[in-house]
Amino acid sequence: MVNMVEIGRSKFGQNNRISLVEGLPELLNLEIGDYVVFHVSNGNLIIEKDTKKYHGIDFEGEEIRNRLIELEKSKITNHLTEDIDPEELAKLAREEYLRDKELREKAKRKH
Repeated sequence: MVNMVEIGRSKFGQNNRISLVEGLPELLNLEIGDYVVFHVSNGNLIIEKDTKKYHGIDFEGEEIRNRLIELEKSKITNHLTEDIDPEELAKLAREEYLRDKELREKAKRKH
C-alpha cells in the first residue's frame, strides 16, 4: 500500500488558480518562471518540478525527492484507531462525506 501524507491545503480560486502550500516552493526548489508538470496516477494528482536532465540523469529531481521523503517521514502518523472496527470507521467516514457533499451542493445552488 502506498502512503500519502497531507502536507497542506489550498483553496481553488479565480482564474483556475491554486496556490502552493507554504514551504512547497522551497522543497521543490521552485523559482519564478520554472515549469511544473501535472500527472494523474490511480486517480491522484501529482505535481512535480520540470527539472533539467544532464545526459539523462536528473540530479535536481533526486534531491527534491529526497527532501520530500524526509518530509513524509516526519509527518507519518497512524490515523486509524485500533479501538474502532474498520467497517464502523468506513461507515462513519461515508456519512461524514455525504453530509459534506450535500453542503457543497447547497452552496453551489445558492450561487
